[in-house]
Parts: sequence; structure tokens; C-alpha cells
Amino acid sequence: MDDWLVEPELNALMRAGETVHLEPKVMQVLVQLALHPGKVLSKEELIAAVWPDTFVSEQALTRCISILRREMQDDPHTPRYIQTISKGGYRLVAEVRPVEDAPAVAAVETAPAPVREIPPTISAPVVANSTVDRHEKRKFWTIVGAGAVVLALAVAGIWLWQLRPASENLSFRVVALTSYAGQQDQAAFAPNGYSIAFVWTSPDNGSRNIYVKQIGNETTLRLTQGNESDYSPVWSPDGTQIAYLSTSEKGLGIYVVSSLGGASKKIYTPMEIIHWEQGALSWSPDGKSLIFPDGVSIQTPSRIYMESLDTLQARAITSPPAAWDGDIAPVFSPDGKKIAFIRASDNAVRDIYVMPAGGGEVKQVTHDSHIVDSLSWLGDSNTILFSSDRGGKFALWKVPARGGEPERLPVGTEDAFQPAVHGATHRLLYTQSSATWGIAALALRAGAAVGAMAPVVSSTAQDSAPSFAPDGARFAFQSWRSGTQQLWIASRDGNGLRQLTTVSNGLTGSPSFSPDGQQVAFDSRIERYSHIFVVAAAGGAPRQLTAGNANDILPRWSADGRFVYFASNRSGSWQSWKLATAGGAPRQITTNGGFVAAESPDGRWVYFTQGDASGLWSMPAAGGAATKILDSPRGGYWGYWCIGRSGIYFLETGSARSRIALYEFTTEKTVPVATLDHMPPLFSGLSVDGNENELLLTDERSVDSHITLVENFR
Repeated sequence: MDDWLVEPELNALMRAGETVHLEPKVMQVLVQLALHPGKVLSKEELIAAVWPDTFVSEQALTRCISILRREMQDDPHTPRYIQTISKGGYRLVAEVRPVEDAPAVAAVETAPAPVREIPPTISAPVVANSTVDRHEKRKFWTIVGAGAVVLALAVAGIWLWQLRPASENLSFRVVALTSYAGQQDQAAFAPNGYSIAFVWTSPDNGSRNIYVKQIGNETTLRLTQGNESDYSPVWSPDGTQIAYLSTSEKGLGIYVVSSLGGASKKIYTPMEIIHWEQGALSWSPDGKSLIFPDGVSIQTPSRIYMESLDTLQARAITSPPAAWDGDIAPVFSPDGKKIAFIRASDNAVRDIYVMPAGGGEVKQVTHDSHIVDSLSWLGDSNTILFSSDRGGKFALWKVPARGGEPERLPVGTEDAFQPAVHGATHRLLYTQSSATWGIAALALRAGAAVGAMAPVVSSTAQDSAPSFAPDGARFAFQSWRSGTQQLWIASRDGNGLRQLTTVSNGLTGSPSFSPDGQQVAFDSRIERYSHIFVVAAAGGAPRQLTAGNANDILPRWSADGRFVYFASNRSGSWQSWKLATAGGAPRQITTNGGFVAAESPDGRWVYFTQGDASGLWSMPAAGGAATKILDSPRGGYWGYWCIGRSGIYFLETGSARSRIALYEFTTEKTVPVATLDHMPPLFSGLSVDGNENELLLTDERSVDSHITLVENFR
């Protein structure tokens, strides 16, 4: 008989010899079902219990149920644990009985914490249709499913989940402020707190325009027109104007438009688009200046610039370390005395910093080595609200500007971004986002696609970066399915999923199969810096190849399997490097920028991209000058190319619609492979099997984002 031990505090489901880590929300769904065994809980009841004071769709719940069934190997047609009740909800169909002690269960990564008794001073919470005395609270529960499969629940841990701080039960009122077709994001309060400006992305052509609406009124006013991409609207302190960033056929620009509508006026030309999608513009409370991120080139970190609205001149006010990604997302404090911003050592490590608005010492506020996506100030000018993946999925947190331990908010607990606060009216805005990620396949014949792109694996857990084994029988990819980003392996048709890595901390991804199919190289950030590792494709303990106080990422094997190419900023800028897998010192192979690098099948040439720059370069593997051979892939899409026997497959975006194309080695010409119906997500990636019978690429669909309003936010 198989015994499972569920530890809610560890978000872990364990039995002898294995540990399954669940996302926090998935665990909370299991806890709610276990507290009401045999009872049908409606979807509304479960959503209210697991996502209190947060607006989410039913998709969030069904995803949690799907994950539970997968991890517990529960067939929905013949359920042993969770039964779906048509038009009713879900119920736990297992028998529940108390036991005095839980069986000892070994954990793979972390030993389970000892079960703690509830202090006598804490009274039992009221649970609908259930009575539990003080003695029962100190027991474990056993849930006996059909087929004699046992699930042991640590009740003390469950009650700790139920006895959440009173702050989570405040009388917030959470409403969906926008629910239009397309995507809405980057909301900003008007100075009076009763109107908002936001960006609305058209579902037809993908253009992004600025709109204004009053809270409580569905009428919208469109401020910008045309097929352009507008970002980060901010109000002037008197509420008469809105500044925003834009890119169109007219080029880049910071513009100002009346909040009542009319013609826009360009007031500055930025050098680069620097993470505009995360909030990039802030208007000083005195109305005299704007701040925004900008950069000189991809080889220098972005800085925060301040533009005087009197002279329309801008100057850099921050100086991030060399070889870092740089500074983004600046925000003035409400009193105008401080500026908070995000400083990124690379794309996956972003922390919050604060500096005086007039210049001075820059102080680090968070030290998470995770991603801070966006931020805002609370009305007291002493507290920063931010979105981060520090607890798993992106959620809203707050932290004192002087530093300290961040505190998770009871709203915006999953897939929440771009917070904005209006202190006087006690209102909070944030963007609620969701998407379905997956790995899709394109069948090939003689270098051309046969049929349409077909999904192979998909989830809302960011499946991405596929890497075919040379024989094409299986592929590796990175995914958040286990609650952290790890490597997974699946057969060619997407079946036989198994987790390859179980790195306890950090971010693990970018898999690359060795030429013999026996090993997988990858990068992992166990502490502050990312390094290169290899692991047997059959599983086992990874072996670390690189070390030091620099970031090493994106490994690719040499044609003979003796070396690994990777990107590193160890020389002060992002370059491509090469390292023997048997050991030794790495060797820098590019001097003017390099990122993803890979060898030709005959080992004579090295091809590489340059991070945010568009194009693909080649150089002799033995050393020599680099030559640009393609203008694609576009900057930011550095993972969308791969090498086959006949040439290089890559994502081409220069035509009217995006497509996969093939650069032929023999003719040095580009031929079309397949036209795509939408752009894939940024970064990575594309992979072809050894016989060039199939391409895999990262796919993102059902992208959805809307603006949520929280009333009585205190």
C-alpha cells in the first residue's frame, strides 16, 4: 500500500523515495477538498477559499485540479481521489479517518518539517459542516482512496493554512475593471483617483493604444490612434496631460497628449526600447520632470534618465555595474523625494533599489535573486509595492523602502503584475494575466513544413526552450510544472513526461542534448550567479562545469561532443565562450558581442546571436573575423534558430507575417519553411531533430490580461 504524506507548509506531497512539489494554490485546493471529504464543493466555493479577494477565472481552478490528478496519478474517468460533479464542482471521493501519527516518509530534496501542535491559545476555526475538537486538531488524517491507495494529511499544517493572519480577511472589494477583447494592462490612476489611463492591445492587429476611462463608467476615450505600440501612460500632477512611450513608423519617442484627447506632441527621442512593457515612465509630483530607462547600446547597461520638461534635456542619474543588464522601471515616490527602480544583473535577477530624487547614494532594498517585474509606491512614500516570482508565480508583495523582509499581499496572489496605488482613495490597480504555453511541432519534408503546427505538450506553467535528442525520439524542455523552473523530458509525441532535474533553489533551464543523446547541458542559478551543468539524460546528479562571480548561460554542444559553448559576462560584456567538458579553463571566442552560439555539423564554423541585436553571425571555429549572414532572428528572439544538416532554421520577422525560414548551407540563400499565425514568446526557442523530419518551437496562446481594481486597500 502506497502512503502519501502531504505537508501544506512545504507545498510537498511525499511518499517513500519521492517528493512532488506543488504550487501553493494547487496545495490549497487539495487542502480545501480534504477538509470536506465526500462533500461537493462548487467551483465558486473553491475559488473563494483559495483566491480570496482576488478575481480569477475558472481556468485557474481547473488547472489546479488537473495538476493534482497528474501528480497523484488519478484518472478523471475512474477517480480514486477527485471526482468532477457535472454542473456541481469537485469532491474528494476517498474515505477520511484520523490517525495518531503520520508514517515516516523520506523526502528526496528536503526532509519534512516536524508536525507542530497548535498552541492551546489558538481556538479552532469554524469549518462548514464539520466539528473538530482540540484533541482532533493534533492528529493526522488518513484519506483512503479506492484501490487501497492512502494519502496521509498533516492536520496541524492544514490548520495553519486555515489560521491565516487577519490581514488576509480585510473587507477588500475586488472587481474586474476591464474585460474587453484583447489585452489591457499598464493602468495608471489620475491624480483624483477616479479615472485611469491604460493600454489596450487590439485583438485584430496587435497595435497598442492609450485609453482613459472613469471608474464605474464603461465609456472609454481613445487617446492615441493607428498601428503603433504605446506604453506606460502616466498623468501630469494636474491631471491635464498624459505622457507615454511609443514606437511606430515614426520611430521611438516620449509623447504628451491632453487627457481629453487631441494631437500628441513628441518631447524626447529615446535611444532604445528598454523593458517598456514593464512600466518605464514616471512623472515627478512637482510636474517638472520625467524619468525613464534608456541605453546607448546592447553592450552597455541601461540607466535611469531624468528629462527636464523646461529644457527637454535628459541626463543619466544612475550608474549600474558594467556587464549588468542595468536599471529599469523607475517610479517617483508620492512625496517626490525618492526614486525606486529595478536593477538587473541579468534578465532573471532583478532587485529593487532606492535613491534620493535629487541624486545621492543608491541603496539596495531586496536581495532575492529572483525577478521583480514591476513596482509602485504606497501613499506613505515609505513602502514599495511590487510584483515578483519570489514565492513561485508572480504575485504582489510589499517591502519597506529602507529594506526588510517582503510581505505577500492578500490580493494579487497569482499572475499579478504592474501594481498602481492611489493612497487618498485607498485603491489598488494591477494587471491579471494568464496564458497557455507549450511546445508545438512542425512536420518537415525536404526542408518544408507539411501541415500546420500541432501542440505536443502544453500547460499554463511556461513550457519552453525545447531541445531534440539527436535521434528525435525524445526532447528536453524547461517548465514550471513542479512549482519551480526545472528540466523535463518527453517522448516525441509528448507522452512519458518525467522531471529530469530537482534543483532546490534558483532557476534551471536552457537544455541542450549532447550529440550522442546521453547527456543534457543546462544552466542553473543555485545562488546569485548562473552556471553551466551537465546531467545524464537518464537522470542522476548534475555535474557543474563553470563557477565564479559571473553569469554563464545558454549552453550548446560542439559537433563532436567534447566542448560546450555558452554565453557569459565574465569579461565585462556578454560574449560567447567555449569549454571542454572534461575540464579546463573556458576560452572566449567572440569580442564584439555573443550570446547563443553553436557549431556547424562539420565543426568548421560557429554561428551566434548577439542578445538584443537582430541577426545571426558566423566565424571560423578555429578563430577569425565574424560575418553577419542574416538579419534575423529579431532582437530578443535570440533562441529562435537551430542548426540542421542542410542549413539553419530560424524565425524570420521581416515579412508581413512571421515565418520559419531555412538558410541553406549549399546555396547561402533563404527559403521559406512555414508561415506562423502569431508571434511566439520572446527568448527561446527552436529545435530540429537529427533527420530534419520535425521542428519544435515554443508556443504561447490564449494570452489574456485585464485590469483588476481593489477598493478599500489599506
